[in-house]
Amino acid sequence: MSILQCMIAIASINFPHTHLIRCVYRIKICANATGSGEKKLNALRIAISAFNSLSSVGLKADSITYTGMIHALLNLMDDSPERSKAISGIFQKCREDGYLNPHILNVLAASISEDKYLTITGITPKTEFASLPVEWSRKSSQDTMSN
Repeated sequence: MSILQCMIAIASINFPHTHLIRCVYRIKICANATGSGEKKLNALRIAISAFNSLSSVGLKADSITYTGMIHALLNLMDDSPERSKAISGIFQKCREDGYLNPHILNVLAASISEDKYLTITGITPKTEFASLPVEWSRKSSQDTMSN
């Protein structure tokens, strides 16, 4: 089944969190975009739009959605202060919403320098997940941790 066929099949599903699932798939597909700067910029715009649309229908992102957005920002933006600021914003929101999980921290640790990791997260890559405040991950057990 092609990606397009999968997206069409998903679009026909109708249950309470259909919009969340559609957004997650859009974000994940966009995060893997390749090609010219313009193609990546368009993919980034679509990912951001999908992420922002959640609140317009009364939904909130979960760990999977936050992970997808971090991947999108890492893959679609050049290494710059703007990218760091965007990742920091998503990370802070994830933490505030209680959806932080070890996978999100591993993605960041594998993708950015230790200095940027510390600046964005406020912790070092060697910090044990279990030592972090429980409220940062209070909801993360409700979704898959190895997205």
